[in-house]
Amino acid sequence: MAEYRYYLIPDFMSHVFPQQFEEQAPTEFFSNTADLMKRYKQLREMPYNNEYTWNERTNLPYPRLTVGIDRRNPDGAVTIIQVRNGVNYLCDDYRGPFADRNDKQLIEMAKQLVTAVGVDRIRPHYYTEENGHTKVHVGKDIHITEWANAPELCSALRFSRFLNRDGQQLFQVRNGQRIIENYADGSQLVKDVQTVDDTHFYVGSRFCHIQQYANQCFKRGCYVEPEHPQPGDKLDRLLIYQIPHYTCEYRFTDYDYAQNKLKATDYRCAYVANMPRDYTPDKCFRDFNYDDRPCANSMPSLSVSDLIVMERGDKAEALYVDAVGFKDVSRLLPELHDMEVERQEHNLDELER
Repeated sequence: MAEYRYYLIPDFMSHVFPQQFEEQAPTEFFSNTADLMKRYKQLREMPYNNEYTWNERTNLPYPRLTVGIDRRNPDGAVTIIQVRNGVNYLCDDYRGPFADRNDKQLIEMAKQLVTAVGVDRIRPHYYTEENGHTKVHVGKDIHITEWANAPELCSALRFSRFLNRDGQQLFQVRNGQRIIENYADGSQLVKDVQTVDDTHFYVGSRFCHIQQYANQCFKRGCYVEPEHPQPGDKLDRLLIYQIPHYTCEYRFTDYDYAQNKLKATDYRCAYVANMPRDYTPDKCFRDFNYDDRPCANSMPSLSVSDLIVMERGDKAEALYVDAVGFKDVSRLLPELHDMEVERQEHNLDELER
């Protein structure tokens, strides 16, 4: 009679690269998901699980914390979930040609494991027979909700969609995961997300409609991101910098006068939010000059000498608002970035005191 148990490997990389570790992380075994989850929660937030790694051969991050099912008599272990770059990946080994697809207990245990731990993405494997040999084909890295076979194990998982002001989906967060709200002063709030239904969720203790939450974030100047971003997340960012001191001689002056005097340290970040799709400097100028503009009570309307920073993917540009049009001042981006890091570090120091 077959015997079943769950297993957990704290860091699978210690098995892949033993020379880089003092010792290999031992495999741990559990008879139920409750005991496994206690250990999993202890390990899941360890920094190494969120470290960036990349396997050039597989074009996928290396696996770290790993859980699965071990079967004895007959022997056979099946990996179910691996943490890669802070994201839980489902392994579809249980569907492979070397797994026992008729083993109903294995499938049921895998479903219980996925329900308890949770998964976000998958890199599906496909198999073909060539000259009597099984050939493995690796599919595209996709969100688990895009996988055609997800209902087999993942029917109990629930996700909340986060949108932009224009209704564009930015990212998804699994029920119980966290998002980070970022503000212009460098402060951050980390909040739990609880899914209610397709269009409602709790962010912390606040009940929200997903589009209403997006509109309010743009209105009050709040950039939202998942605690652990995933491939394909749309995290474009809009920032506005303004000169707070009237003593600055080029405040409200055109670029011709200001260009040789520009210093990033003369500015402060007045606004940050998720940038709408197809957003342009002209649209930004209009949005921030209406009577009901975002942050109307905390920042002046957008004007000459202000800076608009637009971050799209891994590209960014900084634009000086001129008397007519805009001038590229992307040379200031490194200094503006350093200022942002300093603000965040200052806020962390304040919280720790």
